[in-house]
Amino acid sequence: MAIVMFSQPSIRQQLREKQEQAMEQQIKDGKLTRQQADQAIAVIEKFTGPTMMAIFGSAGAVVTSFIRLFWWGLVLWLLGRWFLKARFNYLKAVEVAGLASMITVLGMIVSMLLIVNLGKMFSTPSLALAVSDFDEKNKSHLLLGAVNVFNFWLIGVLGAGLARLAGVPFLRAVFLVLGYWLAVSLLLIFIGLGTLAL
Repeated sequence: MAIVMFSQPSIRQQLREKQEQAMEQQIKDGKLTRQQADQAIAVIEKFTGPTMMAIFGSAGAVVTSFIRLFWWGLVLWLLGRWFLKARFNYLKAVEVAGLASMITVLGMIVSMLLIVNLGKMFSTPSLALAVSDFDEKNKSHLLLGAVNVFNFWLIGVLGAGLARLAGVPFLRAVFLVLGYWLAVSLLLIFIGLGTLAL
């Protein structure tokens, strides 16, 4: 996805514009001079070419995938232990998280196709498609972006896996997973890390 996304001229242009806007804001705030900003932009452009962005994006995706897998396993294990009073092996929870992560892979493919076809960086199968000019600093835009069909599919499958591991009804388990996801997504959005919730 990173290779395809960063090979798109429109996406690279959007990134360049955001970097220039950030530099202009620092100049207005008196944190940088025009000369320092121009030097910083030159350095950024040197390290953010299509090849470097694809390499960093791909490496970041691999690392993030492993972290997310074991994190969701831990979340399921703790939800089962603390709230459902069930005892099951942590690696079984990781297995459920791993199987459910295939939904995330499919969601990334759909997002990649939307990004390529629409030419917008934050094009995902979410309510954010209704926003013509998505701003990742706007909390309402981020909330719309979090309402993604693949997120809810993932929550349903994780809930089904937790219900099976804990031996409890599906609705009880899925509401726990949904509650956790909502709390974390809202927290990320309101502390300024909303793009992680998408």
